[in-house]
Amino acid sequence: MVEVTEKMVEWHLLNKKQNIKIYFCYTPLCGTCKLAKKMIESWNEVNQDTTIYSINLNINRKLAMDWKIKSVPYIAVFVNGMKAHEFYAFHSIENIHRQLAPFVRHAGIIDEG
Repeated sequence: MVEVTEKMVEWHLLNKKQNIKIYFCYTPLCGTCKLAKKMIESWNEVNQDTTIYSINLNINRKLAMDWKIKSVPYIAVFVNGMKAHEFYAFHSIENIHRQLAPFVRHAGIIDEG
């Protein structure tokens, strides 16, 4: 997982040639966020070609308001700069896979750098 800021996200979304971006939003003191992060990291070990970007919403509050994030943990998937999918429930690694697999298959390799 790669930690990013609002400015980096803004650049990602403006640079549409980078296709698909997955963002994991959290707050440091959120216990559920810590569990979700572990599940995402486990999923990411199997899907190593996929870069997941993490965003600490305590220091990136404008992004939380702009994206209308209701709670954390939260994942947003952007395709060509537009939000294509979002979810809040992290029941299991299998659930994370079901949520993200269509985008991973669609892109082949999610992030080209």
